[in-house]
Amino acid sequence: MKISSLVLICTIFSSLVGIVSAKVFEDQFGRIMNAELVSHTGAEGENITIKKSGKKIVVKVALFSEKDQKFIRGWMKETPPTLDYNFRVEVAKKEIQAKSSANPFEKSSAEKTAFLMRLTNLTRQPVSGLRVEYRAYMKDYGGGRSSDEKSDDDDKEGNRGGRGGFSEEQIEEYLRSRFGRGRGSRGGSRGYSAKPKITHVEESKDIEEALNYNQSVTIESKAMRLDSGKNRYSSGKWRDELIGVIVRVFEPGGEMVYEYRDQSTKEYIWAESSGPVRGFTDEGSDDRFDDVNKPTRGFTGE
Repeated sequence: MKISSLVLICTIFSSLVGIVSAKVFEDQFGRIMNAELVSHTGAEGENITIKKSGKKIVVKVALFSEKDQKFIRGWMKETPPTLDYNFRVEVAKKEIQAKSSANPFEKSSAEKTAFLMRLTNLTRQPVSGLRVEYRAYMKDYGGGRSSDEKSDDDDKEGNRGGRGGFSEEQIEEYLRSRFGRGRGSRGGSRGYSAKPKITHVEESKDIEEALNYNQSVTIESKAMRLDSGKNRYSSGKWRDELIGVIVRVFEPGGEMVYEYRDQSTKEYIWAESSGPVRGFTDEGSDDRFDDVNKPTRGFTGE
């Protein structure tokens, strides 16, 4: 007898749960549909998410009959609100500054470049209190000397002789210190002949304003320095490269609700830093992958 009563109670409970999760609804014109209430954005919200024929869709509460509207409003008060976050990220590059080198041994330039990341809200309702974290990656080939790092000897014209005002010994010594070889060693090329170091900048930004549906906000990354150049007296050359970005979006409670990666960063591991990162990191192992020389892809702003 007790077993039969327990089975009956479980059957009734299952039926009630089924009524709440899946129900036949009627709209303002008397048309019916079998749907499941999934989520809402707040008890006073105008829209809800339902599941119909296995597909989630957003509909207005006002489209239902008055009887069903009353039922839905009661369900909204009893059910905690949720947001089905969705975003789009578009990435472009911004050149901030380019400076040529005055180094007599090298023809080089240093370029400061940043990523522009445009975040668009594709959630079907306004969102606020967001926090965005990004990491912007580059290949550092350990390029030429900066134009503001020239030595005092560069300005001493009286001691110069030979090519470009420098003696053969000075040129040979410079080549060996810079490239590990003199002019007599051919076939080597600095830059793509060596495996680069993968470095990144990162930052966390709070989005203060609320974003309506299809509204965007643009975030500019920290500037990254790209060195490139060619030696005047040998075949040595180098050229740093931008790779791509990873963008993460967090809701007000701190949970990550969206992550963007392009083809260039999809294999990178987001290893948590032990402390604040300012500029380039010195730790490349977590961010490296094997094929670093494949073409850079995934930028929308080129």
